[in-house]
Amino acid sequence: MQNVPPQVQAMLGQLESYQQQLQLVVQQKQKIQADLNDAKKALEEIENLSDDAIVYKTVGTLIVRTEKAKAVEELKDKIETLEVRLSALERQEKKLNEKLKELTSQIQASLRPPVAG
Repeated sequence: MQNVPPQVQAMLGQLESYQQQLQLVVQQKQKIQADLNDAKKALEEIENLSDDAIVYKTVGTLIVRTEKAKAVEELKDKIETLEVRLSALERQEKKLNEKLKELTSQIQASLRPPVAG
C-alpha cells in the first residue's frame, strides 16, 4: 500500500465502506423478504378458514385470540409495510452497487500507468 497514492488510498477506504453498507442492506433485505414470505403464507392460510374460525395471534410472548377479519386486515397491513421497506432496500442496494462500480472504475483508472504519447 506504500506505493499507492493518498487519493487512491482514500478511494479504497470509501470502497470498503460501500461494501460494508451493501452487505448490511443485503442482510436486511433477506430478513424482510423472509418476513414477507411468512406473512403471505399466513394470510393465504387464514383466508382459507371459515369466517367463524377461531384464530390466534402472537403478541410479544403471548398468544391471544382474535377475529379472522381483524387478523386478515393486520396481515395485509404488515405485507404492505414489508413491501414498501423491501422496495426501499432494493433502491438502496442499486445505488450502492452503482457507487461501487463507479468507484472501482476510478480506482482502476488511477492505478493504470500513463500512456506514453
